[in-house]
This record gives sequence, C-alpha cells and structure tokens, in this order.
Amino acid sequence: MATDESGGARPEAREFQVPRLLRAAEVLGADGRVLRGRVFLPSSAASHAGAMRAEEWLNDPTPFFPFLPDGEGSPVILNKQRIVVMTVAAAADRDPTQEDVAAPLRRVNVECGSLRLSGELLVDMPAPNARVLDLLNRPGAFLNLRDGERHHLVAKARITRVSELGPVTRA
Repeated sequence: MATDESGGARPEAREFQVPRLLRAAEVLGADGRVLRGRVFLPSSAASHAGAMRAEEWLNDPTPFFPFLPDGEGSPVILNKQRIVVMTVAAAADRDPTQEDVAAPLRRVNVECGSLRLSGELLVDMPAPNARVLDLLNRPGAFLNLRDGERHHLVAKARITRVSELGPVTRA
C-alpha cells in the first residue's frame, strides 16, 4: 500500500480500498479457543444488491481474513481452515432473495467432535438434489446452520455427524 511520510495511506491508495462493514462474530477455533469480536464484510456483493452475506464471504476462496477481537485495537489474521464454527447474527447473513422463495428447511443436529449444534438448514436446491446429504456435498467449505437469531457457519471439514430431525413446517 502506498503511504505518506507519516505512514498513513495516501489518498490515491484509499481510492482502491473496498468499503467494509464490521459485524459481530464469535469464532471457535480448532484449538478450542473462542474469540469474540468483529469481522469485516464487504459493503457490496458482486452477485446481488447490498452487502456480502457472512456465509458467502466465509465461503470465498481466500484462506485468511482479518478479525478484530473485542477489547483490542488492531485486527489479527485468522486462517479459515482452522475454524470450526463462526457464529454471526442472522441479520449479518440475511438474504432477501430467499425470503420470497419457499425452499424447504430441514431441522438437524450437527456434531463436530464433542460440539453439538442444532438448527435448520435451507435446502435451496432442485428437487432431485434436495437432500441434506446433497447440501453437505455441495461446493463451499462452510455450512449455514440457522438457529433463530444466530447463524452458525460450520466448517464442513470439521463435521463428524449430522442427524436429520425432519422438515420444518412454516406457519
């Protein structure tokens, strides 16, 4: 990055920065540590209007990302391959295009070793491939497990077992 004499970014360098939104997140690492803080989501997405959703951002192929731990003044860099689960507010992962579609929801338990999570999976795939198994085998490193006002983005490589509890009936 181009800097001026004081070490700050020169104005022309700032023109090339992608605007980011800070979103609260909790990260459970493979080492068992839990980090609470903020992730930096792009304020716009290439494939739809609005900010990039947490799920699509985490499933993007870049292996590292900055994370600002609560109470610290500067971010740390985390490796996506060392994450078991990242939990974000459902609002940070909202997809307005899927709100109008009656895609089936499946209630499941997901296990990552001794960690057990429960929630709903949105199976937004064509009928012949609308099984939980198909969703797990779909490209993308993280599975979005919806749990009320929270979304657990679970690393598929860390999942040891999934139990399907059945479809969710909508009111």
